[in-house]
Amino acid sequence: MAHINPQGIRVGMGPDIGSVSVNGGAVLGEGGPVRPRIVVPLKFEMNPQPDDAMIAVISLTASLGVQPHASPAQVLCQPITRQLISRFPAHSQSHPTSHQEDLRFFLTQAEVEDVEALRHVSNAAVFTLYVYLDVVVAALKNHNQTGTEQTGNARFGMFAEVLPYWTTQVQPVPINIENSSWVNNVLPGLGYDRLRLMELKFPPPSLENAAKQFDKAKRALDERRYGDCIGDSRGLLNMWEKQFKATKNRHVAQIIADERGWPEDDVRRQLVDTIWKRVGDIADAPHHPEGDVDAELFERRDARLILLLTAALSEYLDQQ
Repeated sequence: MAHINPQGIRVGMGPDIGSVSVNGGAVLGEGGPVRPRIVVPLKFEMNPQPDDAMIAVISLTASLGVQPHASPAQVLCQPITRQLISRFPAHSQSHPTSHQEDLRFFLTQAEVEDVEALRHVSNAAVFTLYVYLDVVVAALKNHNQTGTEQTGNARFGMFAEVLPYWTTQVQPVPINIENSSWVNNVLPGLGYDRLRLMELKFPPPSLENAAKQFDKAKRALDERRYGDCIGDSRGLLNMWEKQFKATKNRHVAQIIADERGWPEDDVRRQLVDTIWKRVGDIADAPHHPEGDVDAELFERRDARLILLLTAALSEYLDQQ
């Protein structure tokens, strides 16, 4: 079981009024690939205080990071803010008290991939993240308590004067998560077992105006003009054919095969040539109504497939 490291809550120059900690074994993933989020159970433990000197954490802003020292450059996702004024769940009493606040950190799929990459780089049995906390602590002066003198608005129940302290300090709270717990309890909830991101380095710097042409095709996809997206992808292939000085009798696949010294029976020749030809045939369809494919039948998945294949081919050629 991963070790739990509580961090003290210090107000001003005084002693700690309590502590915060996270049980890494209870961290969960939820939301799936559409709305992935990491659920961090942040536990407040408040030290005893006299009844007439009640203290409470009234709000917090939390960020998720990878370093033991808070740094904006190390934040993994957008920070979240919680108000803890309603019923003051994290307040002191005459005996020790505790309260758990489940923090939900929303991530994009790119951020999920980033966190997972960091876990692999750490190469340790325990993956450690950190919660950076900015908390506000206040003294509470209560009114209309049972057994005390009632004010004119007693019918509304107990109320409190909230008197925030000027400064509060909390060191980054470590979250020690065993790899088995991360794999079993976090990744599936984030949809990582059903969705992956693969980076394509595009547009290629060696191909002039490729970025503009790719953006044109991507915009057509976003605007649901699927035939235009597929047709615009043809423009990217044309740029490569011009770059390699390809002709009808000497295809791009043959040119790069000769440059790389592939033998005539190398399956990579046929692979590149087949993909190039099939993508080109589909990309030509929207501009040739007399063809076998009706451009109006194209759907988002068709356009996205052609655009991704074109981008993948471009990355492949740019590495020649």
